[in-house]
Amino acid sequence: MPHQPPPGFDEIERQEVNRLFGHMVGARLVFVPFILVLAVGLAFTDPAPWRRALVGAVAGVVVAFFAVESVRASRLGIERLSIGLNLAVAAAGSSLLVLGTGGLDSPFVYVMPVMALVLGILLEVPLLLAVVGLQLVAVGAFAALKLAGAAYLAVPALGTGGNPLMTWFQSGTLAFLLVGGAGLGRVIRRGFDGMVRRALVAQEDALRSHGERTAELSALSAEIAHELRNPLASVKGLAGLLAPALADVKSAERLAVLRREVDRLQSILDEFLNFSRPLVPLALGSADVGALAREVAALHEGVASDRGLFLEVRGQATARCDPRKVKQVLINLVQNAIDASSPGSAVEVEVGEDGGGARVAVLDRGGGLDPGVADRVFEPGVTSKAGGSGIGLTVARALARQHGGELRLAPRPGGGLVAELALPAFPGGPEAGA
Repeated sequence: MPHQPPPGFDEIERQEVNRLFGHMVGARLVFVPFILVLAVGLAFTDPAPWRRALVGAVAGVVVAFFAVESVRASRLGIERLSIGLNLAVAAAGSSLLVLGTGGLDSPFVYVMPVMALVLGILLEVPLLLAVVGLQLVAVGAFAALKLAGAAYLAVPALGTGGNPLMTWFQSGTLAFLLVGGAGLGRVIRRGFDGMVRRALVAQEDALRSHGERTAELSALSAEIAHELRNPLASVKGLAGLLAPALADVKSAERLAVLRREVDRLQSILDEFLNFSRPLVPLALGSADVGALAREVAALHEGVASDRGLFLEVRGQATARCDPRKVKQVLINLVQNAIDASSPGSAVEVEVGEDGGGARVAVLDRGGGLDPGVADRVFEPGVTSKAGGSGIGLTVARALARQHGGELRLAPRPGGGLVAELALPAFPGGPEAGA
């Protein structure tokens, strides 16, 4: 049983073969016209009309074909060309060129083994056998014509018989070079394929080991974060009990700062736990996305009012989604918009239908995306907020993609930011469940 190639092998092999073929396409624009000019010159010094016609026709067809293929390659890319067709035309053209310039005595006869080597590297085995088989048939025909000699006075360039043993030796050597060239090409191809396989297997092993180590570290860090929540809750509770007993205003203020910092630490730990634990399957159902947006706005009314902001929700839409997870995404987006906005401005939430799904845009008039992190804003740990964890947007986009949707950030005309959540008509994420 042949070994199953590692993931990605076929794609890498295809890309590299196309790249090698692309170099060949470029090289033949230089060498092929030169060879054809020599062949035409040689043919036209011979009195046989059929030979002049044959070489002229071959030269015209091959040059035209290669020129058309080069133009197609520059417009469509090398991968859109047929490697088999190109090499078959090249092999047929070289064989006819040899026929028209002397057969086994042609100065171009040893172009055929070089062509066989190229065929062995670039072609798959079935097509390789077919094309090289045709080359071997051509060599046999050249030998037969040379041995016929005097009976074919119309083709003097193919010789007048000569020594039959030498003719068979000459044709046998050429056939051996053809088969050897094709075999050497296959050896080179197998060596290349082996290197790619070994590299992919090593990469796969390294990724598996890294994944196992990452899973272990994620489980450990999640356990540590979980254990930290309990003492933080105790600190917050004790601070709440101590607050009424403090008569000193300054001490009460310090205790209030302590409680706020504990809240912030708990929020960071919650985000981290959301990020580190696997995404649980979706609990799908028909949900009023507009109502979810209004619930989120109601949760943030107090914070928005304290900061002098206006919070407005417009529009209506229904989507098949997990309401709890969509609400979690919207909480993150609205909180970010509030944090970025200046007093007196408005945070707007626009809800609308989108091709059977839903679209929710959260708009603010803050400073917009920081150019320093704009390209990496969804990466874990990347944030432009003072005291931010850099995890919220990572989790939010993961939840959006779990639905088969997307989360995008874009500059808002006139200043600010647009955060858009798109939910498709039929969620299809890898973790979706009924």
